Amino acid sequence: MSSTTSTLGSFLTTELGRTRKTRNIIMAFFFGIFAFFYGFFLFSFFQKWSDSDDKLTFFCKSLPTLSFLFVYLGFIFGLLIWIVYIKYQKFIRALQRLNDTDLEIYQQYTRRLIRINATIAPYLFCENKILFFPFIGDKKISVGQIHRIETKIIRHSRGPNSYRIYFYNEFNKIYQVTTHQKGAFDFLQEQLRNENSDLVIVARNQ
Repeated sequence: MSSTTSTLGSFLTTELGRTRKTRNIIMAFFFGIFAFFYGFFLFSFFQKWSDSDDKLTFFCKSLPTLSFLFVYLGFIFGLLIWIVYIKYQKFIRALQRLNDTDLEIYQQYTRRLIRINATIAPYLFCENKILFFPFIGDKKISVGQIHRIETKIIRHSRGPNSYRIYFYNEFNKIYQVTTHQKGAFDFLQEQLRNENSDLVIVARNQ
């Protein structure tokens, strides 16, 4: 048990580090785009400013536009960076709260993926629930609440397929999740079947 716990702890530390690295890369990418666009406007400004006969007047007339562009672009890319940070922090905190059993399930999940860096998983198994990460907040569904799932493969002519799973309780649809990796798609079905042998799985298409 001690060896298993140590191994899982090492896996979690590595996974958290890789997840933070991916988060930082994405944030730096958005910041780089902001710097590129604003740098382009600054370069154009200085080109015209150097060619101007009345540099002071040109500067005074251009300053409001430069300020507006800085605030406008800064708001857009700042918001994107903030969203990335919040979403990744939410996922990181969820990983840190996993017990050994759920962390082992997550480790098995990662082995089914093709990936370069760790990213936010579309779902986590956490204390007999499935935790999802929508755009705002999070969503938890008890495994025992799920009576049926329906699967659908969405084929794209110019890109990889998407894989969607619809969750139903005894009467209604309660949630749906989309993943872009078949390994995550298959693993979710297998894990749900392991935890509920009576689960009904309906394939909408093949």
